[in-house]
Amino acid sequence: MSRRGRIVLLVILAAAAAIRLYRLGHFSYGLDEILQCYWLKGSWAFFWKALRGDAYHPPLDYLVDRLFEAFRPGDAARKLPAVLWGIATIGAFAALLARRVGERTGLAAAALLAAAPFHVRFSQELRPYSLSLFLLCLSLYALERYLERPGPLRLALLYLACLGTAYALYTAAFVLALAAGAMLLEDSLDADPARSRAARRFLLFSPAFGLALWLGYLPWWPVLRELASRPPAAVAVPLTLSRVDRILAFLAFAPDDGYRLGVTGALFALLAGVGMIEAAWHRRARFLIAWSAGGLAGIEILGRIHPHYDFARRFVPAGPGLVAVAGLSLGAFLARPVTRLAGAVLLAAVLVLDGRGVRVYFREGRADWRTLADELRRRAAPSERIFTENQYSQLAVAFYLVGPTWLYDVESGRPVSRDLPNLEGEIVRLNWAWKPGSRAWLVLAGVPRHEPLRRWAEQFPGQEFPKAENAVLRRLDPALRDASLGLISGAHGP
Repeated sequence: MSRRGRIVLLVILAAAAAIRLYRLGHFSYGLDEILQCYWLKGSWAFFWKALRGDAYHPPLDYLVDRLFEAFRPGDAARKLPAVLWGIATIGAFAALLARRVGERTGLAAAALLAAAPFHVRFSQELRPYSLSLFLLCLSLYALERYLERPGPLRLALLYLACLGTAYALYTAAFVLALAAGAMLLEDSLDADPARSRAARRFLLFSPAFGLALWLGYLPWWPVLRELASRPPAAVAVPLTLSRVDRILAFLAFAPDDGYRLGVTGALFALLAGVGMIEAAWHRRARFLIAWSAGGLAGIEILGRIHPHYDFARRFVPAGPGLVAVAGLSLGAFLARPVTRLAGAVLLAAVLVLDGRGVRVYFREGRADWRTLADELRRRAAPSERIFTENQYSQLAVAFYLVGPTWLYDVESGRPVSRDLPNLEGEIVRLNWAWKPGSRAWLVLAGVPRHEPLRRWAEQFPGQEFPKAENAVLRRLDPALRDASLGLISGAHGP
C-alpha cells in the first residue's frame, strides 16, 4: 500500500474507532451477552461446564473475555476487546483487498465496513462475532501473504489464524474454508508462475494441513460432535423472498434484524451484484464470490441440515464478503478517470446511508433492561418476591437486579440477595410461591410468551417498559391474592 493509502487507512481506522467507542455503555446487555457474562463471573469449572453445555459457540472469545476479567472491567469496558477486534478486522480486510484487487478498492471497502451498521453493532457486543470476523479476515490475509512468498513462518501464522477462526465461530470457519478454497483454486491458475506453483503445492498438501487443523481442534471436537447429535433447536424456515430481503437488509444499512431492503438497501444490493460480475472478470477477485454469495448459500444449507433459530446474525461471516464486492464495484468506478466523480458520489451516498442506519442503532437499536431493574430496586422491598414469566426474563432481571454472579451462586447453592422464581408460564405455581399477606411482583417479558398467564395478570396494576424488550411489570397486591388465585386453583397455563 502506498504512503497516501496508509494515511487514508489510518483515517478510516480512527473514524471506525470513534464510531465503535461512541455510546459503548449506552445500552444494557442483551440476553446472549448476559449469559456470556454470567459464565465469565463463575469459577473455572463453572465456566467450562457452561461452555460445553451450550456448545453452540466455541470457547476462544469467551476465554479471552475471561482473561480480560482480571482488569475488573465495568459493563462498558468489558466490550473493549470486541471494539479492538472490530478495528483490527477493518485493517486486515483493507490489507487483503489492497493486495488482491487494488488499493482503491481496498480503501473503499474498508470505509464501507467501518460504517456498516452490522459491523458497528457486533464491534460493540460481548459476543464472538467481532473476534471471529477478525480471524477470518486475518486468515485470508495470511493465505495471501503465503501464496505471495511461501515460508515456514508464514505457514505457521496461517495455521494459527485458521485454527483461531475455528475456535471462535463455527460458521466463520465454514465461510473461511469456502473463501480460502476459492482463493487457492483461483491462484493455481494465476499468470504468476511462482504464485501458481505455491497454490498448487498448497492444494496438494491441503489434506495434511486439514489434518493438522483437526488435531489442533481435538480438545473441542467431542463438544462439536455432541452438538451435531442434538435435535435441531428450531424448525427450518422456508427460503422466501421476504426472508432473503430481511437478511440482505441486515447486512446492508439496517440498524437491526427485521428491516426490509427498501430503495436504499436495493442500492447496496445492486452494488454487490455488479461487484460480483466485476469479480468474475477481475484477476484474483473471484474468491470474493465464494466469500459473499457462497457464504450466504453455505450458511443457509447448514441451517437446513441442522436448523437453528432464524436470526440474520447467523449470516454475519458472509457480511464482509458482500461489503468487499460492493467495494469492488465502487473501485471500478474510482479507477477510471471518466467515472471517478460518479464513483466518489456513490461512495459518499453509501456512507451517508450507513450513517443513517448507525444513527438509528445508537438511538434505539438495542434493549435496556436497566430501566426495569432500577424500578424494581426502587419499589420492591428486599423481602418481596419477584416472579418472572420465563427463564429469559429471569436471567435478564437477575443480572441487573442482583448481579453478574447470580447464576453461579444459584447453581452452586450459594445464598442470593433476591428471590426471583421463574413461573415457566404456570399460574398455579403462585398458589404456593406467593405468600399470603405479602406483596409480590411479576415480570412479563421475553420468550416464550404465556398468554394464559398474561391474561390472568391483567387484573393487577401494571407498568410498561418498552426499552426492556416491551416488558410489563405487574404489582401483585396481597388484597387481591385469595380471589385471584381462587379463580385458577388446580389449573395452570400451557
